[in-house]
Order: sequence, then C-alpha cells, then structure tokens
Amino acid sequence: MLPACYAATVVRPYQHDHHQHLPRDYKRTVIVTFGLLLQSFVIRGQLKFHWNRRQAVLLSLVLASLIWGLFSVCLKENAVFGMFSATVPILLYDRIYFTMLRAIPKSFTFGEACIVGQGFVAFIYCALLQLPQATILRPDVAYTEMKTIYSILQIGLSGILVLVWATHSLRWLRKTIPFWIALIVTSSLVAICPIGKLPAVTHLLLFFANDMQTMITTGMYLALLLLTVTFVMWQFNYGRRTTTATRKVFHFLIVLVYGPGLWYQCRLLYLASGLMLAVLIVLEMARLIQLAPVANALNVAVNLFIDEKDSGAIALTPVYLLVGCSLPLWLHPSPCDLTNSGGLQMLTLSAGVLSIGIGDTAASVAGYYFGKHKWHAGTNKSVEGTIASVFLQALAVSLLYHTGVIHLTVSRAAYAGIAIIVNALVESRTDQIDNLVLPLVTYLILVCSS
Repeated sequence: MLPACYAATVVRPYQHDHHQHLPRDYKRTVIVTFGLLLQSFVIRGQLKFHWNRRQAVLLSLVLASLIWGLFSVCLKENAVFGMFSATVPILLYDRIYFTMLRAIPKSFTFGEACIVGQGFVAFIYCALLQLPQATILRPDVAYTEMKTIYSILQIGLSGILVLVWATHSLRWLRKTIPFWIALIVTSSLVAICPIGKLPAVTHLLLFFANDMQTMITTGMYLALLLLTVTFVMWQFNYGRRTTTATRKVFHFLIVLVYGPGLWYQCRLLYLASGLMLAVLIVLEMARLIQLAPVANALNVAVNLFIDEKDSGAIALTPVYLLVGCSLPLWLHPSPCDLTNSGGLQMLTLSAGVLSIGIGDTAASVAGYYFGKHKWHAGTNKSVEGTIASVFLQALAVSLLYHTGVIHLTVSRAAYAGIAIIVNALVESRTDQIDNLVLPLVTYLILVCSS
C-alpha cells in the first residue's frame, strides 16, 4: 500500500501542471519504496515457502541491481549514490521486518508489518538525505517554515528511534534510572541540534509564538487533550473494560483535532502529529519496560481500552489511529501548500479523518447498536455498519463542499464516492487493524482524482 500511494502521488494529474515540481528527494523515495515493495515478495517467500537465507539474499541483491538501474535511468544519479540508495534500504527493510516479528510476536499481520517496516525505512532514508544538509552541510541557508518543521520532526523522531534501538539492544538501559537518563539526554540533544543558525528548540518556540491564531489553536488542542484525559480518568473510576463503540470516542476527538487543523492550521497540525507520535512511542516503551512511576497507570489504561486486535505485547491501535489520520499529510510532498491554495486537494489530505474518524466510527457504533445482519459467519462486521459508514462519509464530503472547504468537480466527486464505498467494504472484510489500512486505501483512490 505505501509504495502504491507514493507512486500514485507522482503520476497524479495534479503533477501535469508545469508550475508544480516534485522535490528530487521525494522522487528518490518513490523509487526506494518500489524496491521495498519487491522485497516484500522476497520476505513473503521466506515466510510461506521457507526459502533459505542464501536464496533470499541473492534475490535481494538482484532487486537492488534493478533499483540501481532505475536510479541511473530515471534520475541520472551517480553510481555510488544509486548503489547506496538501492542496496541499503532493501537490506535494512529485511532486517527491520524480521526483527519486529521476533521482538514483538503476534503484534503484526504480514500486511501491517510490511507497512510499518516500509514506513520506518522511508523515514530513515529521507532523514539521511535531508538532515545533514539542514544541520551540518548548509547551516547558512535560510529555510522556509515548512522545511524547518520537517527538520524538527526528523531530528526528534530520529532521536526516538535511536533510543528505541538502544533500549532493545542494551538490557541495562531498560532499568528505570538509566532509561530516564537516556530519555533526558536524547531530548536535550534533539533540543539543541542546530537547524540553520538556530537550535531546534528555538525554532519550535518561535513557531508557537508566531501569531495569535497558532496560539489559539494550540490552546484548543490542549483543551481537547484535557478532555481526553478526563474521559480516561472517568473510565478508570468506572472500572470496566470499554466496548468497541466506547473506544470510538477517541476517533471523534481526533476528528475535532484534524478537521480544523487541516483546514486552518496545517503546519501546526503537521508538527503536532509528529511530536505526538514521538510521545506515544516513548509512553509505550515506558509501559513495556515497566518504567516507574508511570508503568502502572499506563497498564491500567491499556487494559481498559485495548482493542481485541492487539494480541501482542504492544498496544498498537492508539499509534495506528494517530498515524492513520496523519498519513495523507506525511505522504504528500507539499500538503500545507495545498491547504493554502483554495482547498483544491483538501479532500485527499482528509483521507485519514474521513475513513477512520468518520467511516470506521460510524460502522462500529451503528454495527454495535443496530447490526443484525452480519457479512459472514464468525465476524462482528455488519451490513448496517457498512451502510452507516458510507452514508456518514458521503454526508461529511457534502458538508465540506457546501461550506466551501473543498472543491469538487464531477470527476473528483466520482472518485470520492468510489473511495468511500471501497474503504467501507474493506473495513467490513479486513481482519487487520483498519486504522492503518483504510487511510491508505482512501488516499490511493483520492490522489488519482483529476
């Protein structure tokens, strides 16, 4: 799914406008993710047909040669850079994939592990391309606000990934005091890392204090965070495990976050989504290593709100909810430029909110209370839930159109209808965590609209 979304973004009709130019690094990432797609078939062969390691490595090297050729032909890259970009991501993806399966068994299906592994590798590749220029090679270059936000998130998430790797590799780091020290050191290094002439924390403070609208929206986000904490505490006192319908309160709250953010404060939303991903990763690490004094509260929260699809040690559903709503923003090469240009592509950027925040929520709530006709034996997905998903998504698109938030042509409206129906049907049939799958399906269809 991830390589397909990157590829569709490149070839979409929007790019036929000669005024728009894809960044070269984005084109490189597209080719890299195509290599990861092919490597997924090699991984599948190892898991299903038990190919030995020598066969798998040989096939991986053949794929790397093919991707190297694409770099040479399509982008005219020099041989050394092309070889690096073709070989390292494929081998890293293979290593990350099997490490995830071994370290946290039962947490991923094959498809989920592919998406997560490809996402990790794509992020690491982009960070290796861009961070050295922002922090070391070109410190005197003036960066746009969006480029600065990219750099802040790349630095912060890279620091968190290093901390995750160190905690996985070094057992002594899983103790309470060493972990807190490592977290403080990592946070400090991220804060003082230079972007241009100023450290990252200074850029961050200047951004939040930039204008009154940003501060008001930040205050609204903090109020929603307080509301979420209040809901969680109420569930603590209630003392019973939540139902599927009850958990959709978080979907409703995330619509309140992403809706205004996408339409009015895209850059703030982009920054906040990356920062919250880092926070969720750290909290889940703290829970896994039983970090005092937060582990007990985190365990209670997970036990209350755990999804039945979270069968492994890690509670991935909350992370997937955030990532799913953010994926259209993260996949698009210039998301916040689009939101400032009359909303021409706002529907595409709303794919996560539309499919998860509205569609999945409607399907779960309607299915829980009114679902009598199941799609097939052994599933809790109902026909009534699917119909509710389609209806409410269509209603949301109609309201956005009539309020002027999005612009629709006949063709784009048709694509929107197809995307709504397809993601509702996928939701009714998938046995994977749909918070991750549905946004990609919806984005892939919407990004192809003309």
